[in-house]
Amino acid sequence: MRPVNPTDPTENALSGKVAPVDWDARWRDKNGEPATPDPWLVRILPLLPVGATLDVACGRGRNSLFLAERGHRVTAVDHSAEGLAQLRAAAEERGLAITTHCLDLEAAPALSLSTFDLAIDFFYLHRPLFPALMACLRPGGVLVARTFSSAGVFPGRPRHPEFVLAPGELPKIFKGWDILLHEEGLEPSSKGGSLAGIVARRP
Repeated sequence: MRPVNPTDPTENALSGKVAPVDWDARWRDKNGEPATPDPWLVRILPLLPVGATLDVACGRGRNSLFLAERGHRVTAVDHSAEGLAQLRAAAEERGLAITTHCLDLEAAPALSLSTFDLAIDFFYLHRPLFPALMACLRPGGVLVARTFSSAGVFPGRPRHPEFVLAPGELPKIFKGWDILLHEEGLEPSSKGGSLAGIVARRP
């Protein structure tokens, strides 16, 4: 089961808390569906260095596969054994070498320091993870984060604010870094509200 930070959380009717999503079951249901990369990742590709790449909360590996096909040496991390198994099968079918690790990202994971040229985090907002992600990059390495935001004028929003960025939050997190691109509130989220993303380079 993936960490409790789902993109479409269910709510416990009695407690009002977010109930864990069974990501193994979710990915099993999606087995065989196309692994399409996130359109924003495709758009920002020219900004990204090619090299050792970390994909956190990778799921079935749609973004890992896309980057590996373009020369990145990808390490993919998720808490769902089912998602990682599908990623390995897809990588083998495409002749790609992708390293996978089943890891709980909410249990103070020990990411290697100054190891990666690029780290990506799509639709997984666990704020305490940011320091480890930032430290895992080499100087000059780039971190990409993309998830839900309350910026913009689009109606609705995901129900749980802990999984939603506040306006201007990402630049504050990456204060002192070289911000190559920051967008928020420019396009709607399918779950209500808007999206935000940042491409930031470590000094």
